[in-house]
Amino acid sequence: MTPKLSETENAARRIRQQIVSVAHHAPSDGVHISPALSMVDILSVLYGVVMRYDAKDITSAHRDVFILSKGHAALGLYATLCEFGIMTLEQLNTFELNGSVLQVHPTKHPEYGIDFSGGSLAQGLSFATGLALGRRLKGETWHTYALVGDGECNEGAIWECAFMAAHHNVDNLTLIVDRNGLQSDGHTADVMRMDLEALWRACHWETIVCDGHDLQALTKAFAMPHNGKPKVIIADTVKGKGVSMMENNKEFHRNRISAQQLSDALAELNGGTSC
Repeated sequence: MTPKLSETENAARRIRQQIVSVAHHAPSDGVHISPALSMVDILSVLYGVVMRYDAKDITSAHRDVFILSKGHAALGLYATLCEFGIMTLEQLNTFELNGSVLQVHPTKHPEYGIDFSGGSLAQGLSFATGLALGRRLKGETWHTYALVGDGECNEGAIWECAFMAAHHNVDNLTLIVDRNGLQSDGHTADVMRMDLEALWRACHWETIVCDGHDLQALTKAFAMPHNGKPKVIIADTVKGKGVSMMENNKEFHRNRISAQQLSDALAELNGGTSC
């Protein structure tokens, strides 16, 4: 592993530590923990290796943009923004407090690095596609990235947008599907069986499948050409990745973490909670 990816691996571990710690201290009766944990490696590669931006000038129009469509996993985004210096640890620790910017679903606050108000599933891809198309029409070279869940792909709006983006050859758009195999009602294959590779290829997207926890595989997938088309990376992940009691456990789709569970999780993640 290159020094850059080694740094990214350490960043991913710290992000997971922050997710479980902040979730434990949140005042609500439950936090979407495992959906946040499954996408950590993807976000670590995006913010640590792939995306072009200045953490000190995050509201600039001259940067790549990330749109989180599966908004219930917002804590994973917030912890990532903290890790990469876009928001402070003090700001992160306001998660779900009364009056805080950082609520259970993201609300657009560009000064925090949050460019889209999420919550209603399947809306983020349309927003990202419009942003990417607008940038291309202006002759701008900045790239747009968006992330959806595999359960979110049950929504018809995803496929309407997929056809539209392909029709207009929006090749400055990359979508990541966090395929962790679980959604709030159970296994995605039981809720609605979908052959995602075949569906995205049928929509005329450049389609890549990779291990969503392999940093080298993710980096390679992001670097692969678009060939004049929008690109989708179907990233195979584990829901709750990094904390064994939460892995593939739908009970932690939204739940609280006890003090003992927090201690066990941090020990498993090699301890420490600094951002």
